[in-house]
Amino acid sequence: METNLHILVVGKSPGLRVEFDSALQGVGNYRCVTVYAESFRQAEELARNRRPQLICVEMNGDLRGLKEFTIDVSQMLPETAIAGLYKPDLFESDQSESAFILEGVRARIQDFLRHPLSSTEIRQVLDRVFVQGKTKSSLSPLGHIVSFVSNKGGVGKSTISVNMACLLASRHPGQVLLVDASLQLGVAAVMLDLNPRTTIVDAVREKGRLDETLLRELTVSHSCGLALLAAPGNAAEASEVDEESMYRILNLARRTFRYVVVDTFPMLDSVVMTVLDLSTFTYVVMQGTAPNVIGTAKLLPILEGLGCPVERQRLVLNQNYRNFAGNLTQTEIEERLMREFHFVFPYQKKLLTCANLGEPYVLQATRYFGFGRSAHLLVGEIEQLADRAVAAEIDHLANMMNEEPA
Repeated sequence: METNLHILVVGKSPGLRVEFDSALQGVGNYRCVTVYAESFRQAEELARNRRPQLICVEMNGDLRGLKEFTIDVSQMLPETAIAGLYKPDLFESDQSESAFILEGVRARIQDFLRHPLSSTEIRQVLDRVFVQGKTKSSLSPLGHIVSFVSNKGGVGKSTISVNMACLLASRHPGQVLLVDASLQLGVAAVMLDLNPRTTIVDAVREKGRLDETLLRELTVSHSCGLALLAAPGNAAEASEVDEESMYRILNLARRTFRYVVVDTFPMLDSVVMTVLDLSTFTYVVMQGTAPNVIGTAKLLPILEGLGCPVERQRLVLNQNYRNFAGNLTQTEIEERLMREFHFVFPYQKKLLTCANLGEPYVLQATRYFGFGRSAHLLVGEIEQLADRAVAAEIDHLANMMNEEPA
């Protein structure tokens, strides 16, 4: 299962972004999400929020500023690797390349890349970072982020995400967080009959001191063992949640919980794209109506273009309405999408009653047929895919280590 590798590039040389992006295009085995910063101050804030696996920083004449930045980052993100970018013509007449690199090592830089950047050298650095990063992360494995998305409201996305989070939490009490990132229309708290005193906006406002402990304190607990980070109380507060805040919250969440379920707003804005970047799996929820089928057919390739490949997508048909004459069949929808559904949720009228009462239906549903059966299958897949992802990372680590030259 291919996951995104997050890279922060620091420098203000003309053409750096174009050069780095061009070199990355020749790197095969990694899907990279890259962000750029021109100053150390901006880079430190981005590093704190996004927690990249690799930081590539230009080495210029400001070695003092470089050392201060790398020391701060190393203390803040000990699992992050730092690589130095340098030009050989930077050296003074009395300074050798080895002496320059030694200064970089003293600044806690672990790898080096020369301008002009080449795909081969970047690939080698990524290989080393991957092995090193997986070795460190094995001591403290990250949780898995699962997102539920759609291209329109009313398809039952929130109903499914809330019920799946509750079922997952009933199997793993205290290890599941539901993040209501449907910022404008979040209904998770209502569907759980909870009245949270804090929301995701409080996490944004406390970003200067936000850590794993505070994040838990900002959630509200449900009796099934689920923790909820609620949506903002109104649209004005929702505007305070930006992509950097979402990066920070979700990165902390997956260090605090084994599973993080994210319900999203039906619009591809920067916040939702951030959720996609960090998601291990994305469940695309849709109805079987013709307008929604056409919309989903357009959405799926867009998701892939945004860094959510087909193998990380799960297509969910939610039949949240009674059957009627002329209703599209599952086969007809799959032919239009040229994709098969991973899960189909049949109509269940009790869902509306449970939603009104704030009682998740899945906690009382049978696991042998109907909505309950589909729910148990989906949650079982989340558990299995998470286990497979961990096993794949271990196998990849072993293969990479075996390929290391003696």
